[in-house]
Amino acid sequence: MSRFLVPAMLIMAALIVLTAAAADGIGGNQGYFSITSTPSGAAISFDGFYAGTTPATIPVYTTAPPQHTISLSLEGYQAWVKTYIGNPLAGETIPIHADLVFIPVTQPTHMPGSGTGYYAIASTPTGANVYFDNVYQGLTPVTVKVSPTGTPGHTIRVTLSGYQDWISAYQGNPEDGQTIQVMAYLTPVTQYGSVSVDSVPSQATAILDASSSQITPCTFGNIPPGSHTLQVAKSGYQTWSTVISVSPGKNTHVSATLSAITPDTGSIYATTVPQGASVYVDGIYYGPSPQIASGLATGTHQVRLSLAGFQDWVGQVEVIGGKTTTISRTLSVSPTVPPTPVPGTGTLTVASNPAGAQVYLDNVYLGITPITLPSVTGGTHQLLIRLSGYTDWQATVQVATGQTTPVDATLVPAAPTGVPLSPPLAILALAILGMAVAGRKK
Repeated sequence: MSRFLVPAMLIMAALIVLTAAAADGIGGNQGYFSITSTPSGAAISFDGFYAGTTPATIPVYTTAPPQHTISLSLEGYQAWVKTYIGNPLAGETIPIHADLVFIPVTQPTHMPGSGTGYYAIASTPTGANVYFDNVYQGLTPVTVKVSPTGTPGHTIRVTLSGYQDWISAYQGNPEDGQTIQVMAYLTPVTQYGSVSVDSVPSQATAILDASSSQITPCTFGNIPPGSHTLQVAKSGYQTWSTVISVSPGKNTHVSATLSAITPDTGSIYATTVPQGASVYVDGIYYGPSPQIASGLATGTHQVRLSLAGFQDWVGQVEVIGGKTTTISRTLSVSPTVPPTPVPGTGTLTVASNPAGAQVYLDNVYLGITPITLPSVTGGTHQLLIRLSGYTDWQATVQVATGQTTPVDATLVPAAPTGVPLSPPLAILALAILGMAVAGRKK
């Protein structure tokens, strides 16, 4: 049976090395999961990746997405699955123990010459569809009968919703009365996508969702599915913009061809701390910061940066033909002044955890949390709080006339369902790979 296990171990080790290299949380501190079982020796699947046999200690970055699926499998015992919410602290070890339940099985007696061999097919997680030579055989675990004298060579495919298809080819046939064990470790489907950008000319600045920027050619990774805005800008060229759609597990490629601007015009690129301030040039609104205002005549222009809860910044900026002038300003918090009550209105205070989220009231952008909104018409309003990397927070709020209505929103990270293993597991994978190659040479 070693002729089947060695190729499978090589493929699994390579997959772990490649996946672990892109694991979330690189640069953070590490904690550990100590996984044991009774009896020991069970195969461990950690977030869909093979991680050795019990007992084993698995390192995890403290900054990794805080949800993990741990499953154990051992021949003759029921599969054990547990979902753990959270990550260990730096240096902390979280113990996980499984008492495996024995499955009493009366093995059939196969007399020599009976003309039957077997493939015993299992998966982690269990309950996956099994196709043997493209013929459906049921849900894992399942046993398939094969004639030792039949056509040699078989293909096994295991499928499960939310996981990548598992396919493996086996040469030959089992001998009379022999059972070949097959274990399929299923990998969760990636829920995030990516965006790759190139431009003509290259070395332009690509800005995704007005919050993240890179120099072309470039790739933005871990992008939530859905619609996103992309701007591409370069000194001496008009700003190029579009709306793109990102699909789970796929890359969206964008190619931007920039148009040169006449030498007698230039641009202003405005950034603020915090982001999201309204950018006005000569009284014309260009959008929230960071923002590019292009096609401006050479000479001096008035720039105003405005954000609710902060003092406006107003200054004179010199625009040079064919170039982009960058201004970066840290806005000062406005002193608290009690607002003058307006009949028929109330006050709405909005905070979020984490702070710095965009606030929309009845689809109108009003500023960054924490923020106080005076003179809000009494009655029902739709409130939306949005922050990159988090799920949108929405609610219907009732504003009482003459009173202050507080709203405190806790934002939930938009994390993928599957969590790649931490880079130290690549070392374990390489060790397994070395053992497999050494065993094959003997």
